[in-house]
Amino acid sequence: MRWNKPGKFRAALAAVFPLLCALLLSPADPERQLSVYTPQKTYAVEVQDRQGQLYINITDLLGPLGAVDIHRDGKDWKLRFNGVDGAFSEGSDSARLRGKSVDLGGKTLVETNHVLVPMGASFAIISALLKAPVELHQSGRRLFIENTTTRFTAELKKSDKSSLLLNFDHPVNPAIIQEDGKIRLTFKREPVVSNITNQPWDDKTIHSISFSEDNGAASLTVTGVSGLMASLSGDGRNIIIEAAAPTTAAAQPVASLPAATPPATSPLPPAAAAPQTPAETGETHAAPAFFVMIDPGHGGSDPGARLGDKVLEKDVTLALARRLKAELQERGVAARILRDGDTGLTLDQRAEITNGQHAALYVALHAGMPGPGVRVYCSGGTTTAVASGKFLLWDNAQANYLARSQTLAKEVAGGLAKRNLRVSSLSTPLRPLNNINAPAIAVEIAPGSDSVQDVMGQKFQTTVASGIASEIAQTRSRWEKQP
Repeated sequence: MRWNKPGKFRAALAAVFPLLCALLLSPADPERQLSVYTPQKTYAVEVQDRQGQLYINITDLLGPLGAVDIHRDGKDWKLRFNGVDGAFSEGSDSARLRGKSVDLGGKTLVETNHVLVPMGASFAIISALLKAPVELHQSGRRLFIENTTTRFTAELKKSDKSSLLLNFDHPVNPAIIQEDGKIRLTFKREPVVSNITNQPWDDKTIHSISFSEDNGAASLTVTGVSGLMASLSGDGRNIIIEAAAPTTAAAQPVASLPAATPPATSPLPPAAAAPQTPAETGETHAAPAFFVMIDPGHGGSDPGARLGDKVLEKDVTLALARRLKAELQERGVAARILRDGDTGLTLDQRAEITNGQHAALYVALHAGMPGPGVRVYCSGGTTTAVASGKFLLWDNAQANYLARSQTLAKEVAGGLAKRNLRVSSLSTPLRPLNNINAPAIAVEIAPGSDSVQDVMGQKFQTTVASGIASEIAQTRSRWEKQP
């Protein structure tokens, strides 16, 4: 086609020029998505902006999870999902799922025969349909079904050339982006989560690690000297971050975490770092925030005690840990769950994680064979700390805190007794209590001989969790008043 008149060409160019500039000069926004993690698969759902709110297609959300049929029936849209019925109404801010009303947090929209619901409603919808534990990280647009999470520990190994070891409880394969003095690991398909948003270190090679979530992905950012490198090992479970070349600045030698298994040739067990005063180290640091580490016993390939045909100890302790965390948070006490999923950890790993994160208090949870009530334990070790240089013997790490542990065990037992529970208080050289460098107790619940299912019951677990949480909250207040 030929333009015969210059005026027509200039007029056409003037009409399309603004559009061309917009296409060429405006950066393309990344596609917004919600990542959904299940034990079997990970998938992404497109997120759309409607009326100033984020929406998703209900079929896209449920399709990968099972058989979905949704069709118009008069004014409603009827849903059939894995044999379960539901109904959505255009313009309504609620839905009927399993015969119950579910708040969607926004109006249902229908576009070209597609039912759209607010993204925040994904939690309520899947919870109602699957009747499974669901957790939504709305700001990061990440949805976890059936406790599907991957957790990690970060261990800084200080030396002339310090390195950071990240140990994941499942294999990972992140995208790695290197910048000057920074390295970023982005997990787009792995359900990596963390209780810590930022962890600084007083180290000349590696300065800090931070965790963030955005647009359906998680990122770990490590800052330090220029030229940081990352390498994977351990079938994708370990990531080592270190400087590509030796740095001229030497790090101050400090105590490192103990190894999970002591070397066969070592004459002594592993060691735990002994507490040091600012005068001893020549450094000043802000005291870490008070939080309780809750450790549900067993997990993974270790089911613990079998409390009947369908009740496993590892499931009982995890359910109780979540209730205890909620009860503590209601009382203004921060808490973390060491094993927030069906993950196997050794006794040494449990102590390493607790000590490495500087927990102010440690509570192990167990469930025993049929018997009366609740048993509260503290360590039966010595109160005399046997030091070796800057270290305490690994099996004697509890020594400096044993008096507080004994007091706490007594108070928790008393609090449970006030709730009409049969309680016994015991001391025993129980691992990993002996290895914890903080006040530490263990609580074991036991069903009656004719009520095995009671240990998983909401009433019983809430009674136990509230009794423990109340005493911990009061104990914390007393400790904070002490010099």
